[in-house]
Amino acid sequence: MKTRSFIKNFLSKPLKFTGCFKVAESLFGKSKFGYIMCWHDLAPEIFKSHVEALYPSKPIPLDELINRYKSGKSTKNFFAITFDDGVGSTVKNISKVCLQMNWPVTFYIPVGYLNGESLPYHKVEFLRKNLAEGEYQIPKISKKFHGKKFKKDELMNFLGNLIYTEHSEVIYSLLKYFLEKAEDSRSTSSFKNWFPKPISWENVKELSKNSIISFQSHSLTHTAVSSLNEDEIEKEMLKSKDIIYQYTGRKIHSFCYPYGGKKSIGDLAPKIAGKYFESATTLIKGRLNKRNPFYLPRIDLYENDNGEVARLKTLLG
Repeated sequence: MKTRSFIKNFLSKPLKFTGCFKVAESLFGKSKFGYIMCWHDLAPEIFKSHVEALYPSKPIPLDELINRYKSGKSTKNFFAITFDDGVGSTVKNISKVCLQMNWPVTFYIPVGYLNGESLPYHKVEFLRKNLAEGEYQIPKISKKFHGKKFKKDELMNFLGNLIYTEHSEVIYSLLKYFLEKAEDSRSTSSFKNWFPKPISWENVKELSKNSIISFQSHSLTHTAVSSLNEDEIEKEMLKSKDIIYQYTGRKIHSFCYPYGGKKSIGDLAPKIAGKYFESATTLIKGRLNKRNPFYLPRIDLYENDNGEVARLKTLLG
């Protein structure tokens, strides 16, 4: 296990070495388990090259993969394609490729974003680029952090980390306060024109007519569910599920935890997800090997990764 861990850490960070997949495969053999992939915003041609590089593994619908896993059937040489957040350009471009190649794809969408509310991390990135240099103090709107002082870079790190664990009311109030400061010298519409536009509900409805394209729940407000109580978590899950169903008319069987890490998920949410969904996915790395169906791992791929990187990541998990 120590050797595997060392090789995994050594290879999975640079991930640029020619032949690294062959090295890893010779050490560990081919994977016996399927996996759920999570691609982040990237060009459609790069996405296509990634999927093709995973051959002979084959993309199948997410619910089919999970049903095979839950029933004890082999998931070897199968994987599911997923994307998070519902950015309009990504959904449209990736859908075109998947329809052309007949690749099933699942888009996890946060309902509030599609209804016009930008995501917290969009706001943090806007502040990072537009808030003036200087020292800032946390206002009284947050009793927990009131009075703390930060230089701009420190404030960005503070807010960037806070969105993964803090309650939505605190996050939205703080971000609104600092956005107003950033826009003092700008038009009030500058932020709304800055963040990526979500897929429209009209497009969701139209794309859902294709059986290989699925839209599933990524919550209502994209809040870290670990910061919420039971009633609030149920609202995030049930309301988003109902709204997506209204537009797609199709079964909403899977939930994707916002931010996807252990601290953002907590212990309560997977238990609640088990009441209302057939599966729930994280951003914790790994393959489908004796996993809780409401705490499923995924493998991340990004714009800068190449085909060999894609194969290596699926092998190392």
